[in-house]
Amino acid sequence: MNRIIRKISKGLLRLRNRHFLLIDTICLAIAPVLALAIRLDDSFTLAPYLYGLAVAAVLFVAVKLTVFYSFGFYRRYWRYAGIDELAQIAVLIGVALAVETILFQELAHLSIFGVNKLPRSLPLLDAMLSFLLIGGIRFSIPAIERLSQRRRKFQRCDRLLIVGAGSAGISLMQKMQRSPQLGLYPAAFIDDDPKKLNLRIRGISVVGDRHQIPKIVSSLNISKVIIAIPTAPGREIREIVEICQSIGVPTSTLPGINEIINGRVSLGSVREVQIEDLLRRESIQTDVEKVSEFIRNKKVLITGAGGSIGSELCRQVLKSEPAEMIIVGHGENSVFNIQQELNRVIAELQKAGEIKINIPQLTTFIADIRFVERLEYVFETVRPDIVFHAAAHKHVPMMELNPPEAITNNVRGTKNLLDMALKYDVEHFVMISTDKAVNPTNIMGASKRVAEMLVLQAAQKSGKPFVVVRFGNVLGSRGSVVPTFKRQIAEGGPITITHPDISRYFMTIPEAVQLLLQAAVLGHGGQVFMLDMGQPVRIVDLAKDLIRLSGYELGKDIDIVFTGLRPGEKLFEELFIPGETYDKTQHEKILILGNASRIVRENIEQDIEALCQAANRNDANLIVFLLEQLVPEYIPGYSRVNLHANTANDKTDIAGHSSQVQTNSISPVSVQVENDLRQALKLEEFRLYYQPIVCLKTHKITAFEALLRWQHPTRGFLAPDEFIPAAEATGLIVPIGEWVLRQACSQLQIWQHRFDIDHPLSVSVNLTSKQFFQPDLSEVLYQILRETKLDASSLKIEIPEQVAIDNSELATAVFVKLKALGVQFQIDHCGLSDKSLTRLHRLILMKYGKFDSLKLDCSVVSGLDTDGGNLETLQKIIAIAQELDMGMIATGVETSEQIVQLKALKCLYGQGYFFSKPVESSEVERLIGAMTAKN
Repeated sequence: MNRIIRKISKGLLRLRNRHFLLIDTICLAIAPVLALAIRLDDSFTLAPYLYGLAVAAVLFVAVKLTVFYSFGFYRRYWRYAGIDELAQIAVLIGVALAVETILFQELAHLSIFGVNKLPRSLPLLDAMLSFLLIGGIRFSIPAIERLSQRRRKFQRCDRLLIVGAGSAGISLMQKMQRSPQLGLYPAAFIDDDPKKLNLRIRGISVVGDRHQIPKIVSSLNISKVIIAIPTAPGREIREIVEICQSIGVPTSTLPGINEIINGRVSLGSVREVQIEDLLRRESIQTDVEKVSEFIRNKKVLITGAGGSIGSELCRQVLKSEPAEMIIVGHGENSVFNIQQELNRVIAELQKAGEIKINIPQLTTFIADIRFVERLEYVFETVRPDIVFHAAAHKHVPMMELNPPEAITNNVRGTKNLLDMALKYDVEHFVMISTDKAVNPTNIMGASKRVAEMLVLQAAQKSGKPFVVVRFGNVLGSRGSVVPTFKRQIAEGGPITITHPDISRYFMTIPEAVQLLLQAAVLGHGGQVFMLDMGQPVRIVDLAKDLIRLSGYELGKDIDIVFTGLRPGEKLFEELFIPGETYDKTQHEKILILGNASRIVRENIEQDIEALCQAANRNDANLIVFLLEQLVPEYIPGYSRVNLHANTANDKTDIAGHSSQVQTNSISPVSVQVENDLRQALKLEEFRLYYQPIVCLKTHKITAFEALLRWQHPTRGFLAPDEFIPAAEATGLIVPIGEWVLRQACSQLQIWQHRFDIDHPLSVSVNLTSKQFFQPDLSEVLYQILRETKLDASSLKIEIPEQVAIDNSELATAVFVKLKALGVQFQIDHCGLSDKSLTRLHRLILMKYGKFDSLKLDCSVVSGLDTDGGNLETLQKIIAIAQELDMGMIATGVETSEQIVQLKALKCLYGQGYFFSKPVESSEVERLIGAMTAKN
């Protein structure tokens, strides 16, 4: 029986239009006879109507064949007949019916050929039967083809379960049915809409909702599940994937609707479920018409066009029919790839006839935005109307290690583009920024914040619609964690994450670009837009999802290892800068910062030029300092100086013991600090504060003491007494000291260069015993002075009085080397006892030669308030200082009464909270600036 059916099927499939013409003639000739039989029912007798029926049959066949042939009915390929062909059959039969009715009525009216004996309804009944016969024969071909395909698929093809019986799922199913060579058989639909349950769509049933997937997979022998819901949010995708993973059935999906070019669904769009799908949000609604109006027939220049955001910008801008797209990028391979992709898309759209009016011209430039001459040529050549600035260095740890690159690319490059945009009268300028520009703790974020300021300033001065759009991490970009995690999984693990609580805002690239274009339409100039990033995602959860999607089990196949925060990295990203006010826009997913331009400092050109010059000189410390001036909310996450922590232990404890702190004095809390400190050295989390030293006679600032603080990632700022004991005990104190010296010298050199001060300004750095007695201190200090170009006499090295007394022989050797460099030298914590003062006096006279100054211990000064209890000690110290022609500094000054007494005792300098608490370098600049202004 099956063999007979197959033979019939093959025979029908071989039919051509000439065969159909013969078959149609026979069927159309029979149709009037059947129509008359139906009309007369039981009283049907052929004899009385034979002559008239023969005439009517000839008439009807002739009319129908003439109409069919005239409208190209016999030029159709019926193997793939569908609704269009069925509609044509109905229309042609209707046309033929109208002609037949007129002719039939005329013949009946003339009472010739016996036509008047036939029922007047004969043409209509004939037409209906003709439609059924012609349509039935034609559609038997695709029906038999489909039946044959199903039989073959059932035996050999992969049986698929399609989740989503909407337009995308149905389109996918039809393409599978029309492409049997792919070996894909849509066995059933799954849909959560109860109205679709048990319906059949082109022979495929809707058999249940997502919760019935396990039962359906088992009963229908499903080999794969395809999620065909491009608009589904991530939580739905995640739930379906988890259900499928629980029963071990492979799962694929269609990408989000924004990722499907022009909304067309194809079998080629089906791919494995990716992490982006699990984080996909509700479909974003955009005003497509306004975006198209914004771009249509304009020349659009996109920088960084080969990057993740830039390339997606190119794809979406193309849809809006610009007059010309100017692709600008530094990496030739990435620019070439996007150029070729766009050319392919244009060719496909041309072939499909979907771009009928405006086919955009593609112009490609390999250019580095840091070179203004090259940009001048680009703008002179194309004269763009709109600029989307997506080019930037975005990798936080890499920019922490390479600050000059961040500045030259992110700041200088943006300034060059803005200069060209203003010069060549660009209508709109849109800069893509980052949430890391909000309260930045890293070079990358701070550099992007400065770039924002440049855009806002340009908008303010020109009145043009130049805007900034901020958003967070984009999944799938080259700088995101996802490619790294995938590579680590492919290598067998482990996945490395910096901290178990670290979280980030994520958005897919198409989502981000879609909102970016919408924000560009809304912008009127001098505004910052923030995209709604949804809820932050824990990176560890992201990693777990990726492990599951890769078919592995956490802890069994792939492990997760925590490595500690990287340089400049935050646990949580922030969305708002203090002082900024955000308002809603016409789009629910876009916020606007209304007062952005008012927050930007005036006259920042000189500071930015100084910043770019520092980058040209590769001066990382100066870059950090200038960024702190330009971006008040910037808190450097770490120092740029290599601390050589691994070799620290080999250089310490030269004297055989520490100056004041013994290892066994470390408390349990300090042990934890010690562990954190080792990590801090690796991540470089230290900062310097400065306290002024004032001449008591003139009230002028003559020097600053550099005071060390540790920016602990969880405990905040720590004073030295909270971590110095652990640093001393482990030997980590040595590289910390090197960093302090370098940072202090760099800052002082900057201040001396920036301000015209009428008297020498110096900085003092207090060294502990291990820092002072490291064997290569003089070489390190010489290198620092040479690198910072600081006059050696502007640096004062301080050591505690006890260190000099307890280690006199070794201290002498170090002292001689340091004095040979030209640095100043002073003794700290003087006056703790009469005995120590006497010994110190003797050592100074016999061994050291000239000290430059002494610093009173703060306890001596505070004792002046208790009936002059320390007056005698103070007088002895002053006498020693005067005898040796040394300056004397009183520390811990807090009251005006203390100053009166110190002046009476002829103490020259004071330091303490009465003058100022320790401040950051930016506040030091203010103090120096105020002092210079008074002069």
